[in-house]
Amino acid sequence: MSAETTAPPSSAQQDLAARIYVELVGRAFLRVENVAVFKPDSEELAQISLRLAGTFVQAQAAERAASGPKNVGYDIQLSDIGNWEK
Repeated sequence: MSAETTAPPSSAQQDLAARIYVELVGRAFLRVENVAVFKPDSEELAQISLRLAGTFVQAQAAERAASGPKNVGYDIQLSDIGNWEK
């Protein structure tokens, strides 16, 4: 396993990965002569699902951090705080 997958996924991440896996499995088979044939290996689909869920959670956290309040244009010094007490 790579260094990216060493951290255990959170419960929300596991739920998301499970939903992704179900969606991928539903789209990953071919129908040949009335027989469903799975094209990719189910273990590979599970690994892809976990990676996609992890990437989604990271992107979501980055988006939330970027949309939070920002300290723009304020430079407060310790001496400024001392002036407030007067």
